[in-house]
Amino acid sequence: MLHRISIGLLAVCLTVFTLPGVVAAKNSRPFKAQGQAVWDNVFKGLFNPPANFTGTIEATHLGRSTQQGTLFLGPPNANHIAPGQGAVMFTAANGDTLTFDYEGQLNAGTGEGSGRFTITGGTGRFAGATGGGTFQALIDVSRTTNQPMVVALDGRITY
Repeated sequence: MLHRISIGLLAVCLTVFTLPGVVAAKNSRPFKAQGQAVWDNVFKGLFNPPANFTGTIEATHLGRSTQQGTLFLGPPNANHIAPGQGAVMFTAANGDTLTFDYEGQLNAGTGEGSGRFTITGGTGRFAGATGGGTFQALIDVSRTTNQPMVVALDGRITY
């Protein structure tokens, strides 16, 4: 009888202590964001890198957040398309951060940018986050400094 109670108690303990791990399993979820920012001078990414931006973003899983990032540009081709890469950090209202790297291309004539981003982690609930997707951006390149940008991201996140 005591042996059955011990086995039953062991089964209950295993269930109680392993269930939170199952509930807390990381799942891939949709990730979308739209925001605005201002570049110091996006072409600084080519001539005196990096170029820097700051702004705001509305993102799933973060809500209204701040964003800051950098850009390194390569030489543009004959069609004014420059390859680029950089890093971005979103900071949620509670201080949690989400970071990602990106690579893509910028049309130096129109200010249209596009490419892919890869989530590299973060802090708080985003510690160890992974995922990625695509982005589209439009930068006002008619200005030489304080260039406004709108950006949209679409992808997946696991945290």
